[in-house]
Amino acid sequence: MKAAGRKTLYNTKIHDPAPLDSDEEIRRLKERIEILESVVENFPGGISVFDSSLQMVLCNAQQVDMLDYPEALVTGGLPKMEQLFRFNASRGEYGPGDVETIVKERMELVEKQISHRYDRQRPNGTVLEIQGEPLRGGGFLTAYFDVTDIRRNQDMVAHMALHDPLTGLPNRTKFSDRLEAAVALAARGVGMAAHFLDLDRFKLINDGLGHQAGDHLLKLVAERLQTAVRDCDTVARIGGDEFAIVQTQVKTPEDAEVLARRILDRISEPYRIGDDVVTIGCSIGIAIAPQHGTKPDKLISRADTALYRSKDGGRNRFTFFHNEDETWDAAS
Repeated sequence: MKAAGRKTLYNTKIHDPAPLDSDEEIRRLKERIEILESVVENFPGGISVFDSSLQMVLCNAQQVDMLDYPEALVTGGLPKMEQLFRFNASRGEYGPGDVETIVKERMELVEKQISHRYDRQRPNGTVLEIQGEPLRGGGFLTAYFDVTDIRRNQDMVAHMALHDPLTGLPNRTKFSDRLEAAVALAARGVGMAAHFLDLDRFKLINDGLGHQAGDHLLKLVAERLQTAVRDCDTVARIGGDEFAIVQTQVKTPEDAEVLARRILDRISEPYRIGDDVVTIGCSIGIAIAPQHGTKPDKLISRADTALYRSKDGGRNRFTFFHNEDETWDAAS
């Protein structure tokens, strides 16, 4: 059913008001009713009113359409709130669960007469913002707004703020957040490793085959890196051909070494770029917390230092950061 051309529904069982004393009072009352009807019918969303007995006494056409109310629900008298809750629960509007349990929980919330505002995703994917306001003397006013596009755009903007637009990987900002969280856990005994990666010979391919081919290669590298780590780890692109990994739950340096070797193997496999087949390498620098520091900035600096040692040592290799207490050597 579409809202256009249809009127707001009222409960026909409402008692008529006391007789009015004059034609002027009747005129003023009609004028106020017309204003109210205009407001309700042109409201930018669904709106319904329940009286003190929680009987629905008003429901505009927008709400009927937005919530897909069947004719049987709103003809011959509007439903009570409990009936509406039961109808919605039975068709999955509130998610999975026992219908009567859901109805009971919602009625208990209604009895508290508390203002509320929240989003609800319908089974058809529509996202509704629902606002409820208790009325003096009992009852409720509830408004519904379709915010599907707004929430989708908000999610997109939030995603773009934290992800690299080319590869879809977390960007430097999100990497920093994940690193900070992992380092905090490391300070309490749950070890982690920061891997800094730089692609070897990428510039030659990017210049030789063009930027479009270079971009495609970066996407393929991102996919391979994601297959090399666990769900609890984070792969990020932090610059042109630079990537970083937050590896969590690292018990020994060997755990980081296993991941580094896996990355070297995955990255070094041939890539098909259009009609060309290319190969690249990868240099990796690794710093481990808490051994190499318990501050994110310090760990980044030390992983970066180890990365340059890898590049200076012949590329396509990984290197652990060294300090006066460490003797881990560069490995290929």
